[in-house]
Amino acid sequence: MPEAENQYCIIRMRKVKMTALKASQIHNERLTDRHSNPDIDISRSDQNIVFFKTEDISEDVKRRVADIQSRQKRKIRCDAPVAIEYMITASPEAMTRLSKQEQERYFAECLSFVEARHGVGNRLSAVLHLDETTPHLHMLVFPEREGKLDAKSFFKLPALTALQDEFAIKVGKQFGLERGVRLTELLEKGEKPHRHQSVAVYKAKKLKETERKLAELEQTTADLAAVEAIEPKKGLLSKARLSSRVSVTQEEFETLAGQAKAYAVTKETFEKRSKSLIARERVVSRREALLDSSERLSERNKALTAQNKTITEEVFQLRKKLSSEKSKNSVLLARIAELTRLKQVEKELNELKARLKDFEFYKNIHDFLKQRTRNFDEFIQQVDRWARKNKEPAQQKQLNRRQNGPER
Repeated sequence: MPEAENQYCIIRMRKVKMTALKASQIHNERLTDRHSNPDIDISRSDQNIVFFKTEDISEDVKRRVADIQSRQKRKIRCDAPVAIEYMITASPEAMTRLSKQEQERYFAECLSFVEARHGVGNRLSAVLHLDETTPHLHMLVFPEREGKLDAKSFFKLPALTALQDEFAIKVGKQFGLERGVRLTELLEKGEKPHRHQSVAVYKAKKLKETERKLAELEQTTADLAAVEAIEPKKGLLSKARLSSRVSVTQEEFETLAGQAKAYAVTKETFEKRSKSLIARERVVSRREALLDSSERLSERNKALTAQNKTITEEVFQLRKKLSSEKSKNSVLLARIAELTRLKQVEKELNELKARLKDFEFYKNIHDFLKQRTRNFDEFIQQVDRWARKNKEPAQQKQLNRRQNGPER
């Protein structure tokens, strides 16, 4: 494939959950010497450039999430993506073409592009890796949009298409780099979309390609040996019966030999490459075994991811149901409290009724006694009037007797 066809700018991104955040920081900032990627040359890790970083990225993100949570009513799910990781580079052929100064300027433009997309305040870390085969930038950002945690909106198909278009125009074009093939174009041609390959898969394919080229080289060397075995002969070709050996003129021999040697390699180079091939075959065998294991683990991981998604959804539904039941329970508790209060009021009312009955009883007695007292008073008054009425004649008679003397 011609070199011009491989001059692509590359930008990819992935969602990062809270549980994977620390692992991303450890890998990007090379906080350990143990790495799963065999391409990492730890002797060159000190050449990596850290544009900026957060000392404890997990705590920083937790603080940001808590701040958003306090400003919104809806609760943020514990498994929600809390960061987006960008991996930005260019095709290996393009990186080889760019000088060191151009590479530095390219990644500076990449950094500015992501900052403009998410805001400088949402940067978490940015590290340029120079200790691997192809230089590339890892950048973590906090996916806040309009005051909400919203990583999902950045991964919708229109947003992903716009990302590739804008990056190619604003960054890639400055360095003669093109946008990758559009998904719609691949689908129109009936081709499958190109998926990002793991390091093991990519290396295995490259090794098989090297093996194929080496086989072609062996064939070329064999052809050269056959040509060198041809004997030069003065004059025209012999009319004798053809045998396994062919005779040609000196001029023809020199022409054939020159053409063959143009594609030949020395015996020493061939032996070195043969030894290299044997070593590579061993590596291929080991990596193919690892690849098989990796594929099995990948399938297992997919199954577990699907299962985890199902369980997460079930937990979400159960929590939703529990919340609904709690709400119903709160209503019931309120009703129970109201009924308890009403019962207490009813009890107090009954007590008041009983006391009222006692009051009515005593009131009746009081009225009865009051009436009897009134009647007794009237009786006393009548007696008093009668006594007064009878007392006056008796006094008059006594007075008359005193005046007239005793009767004879």
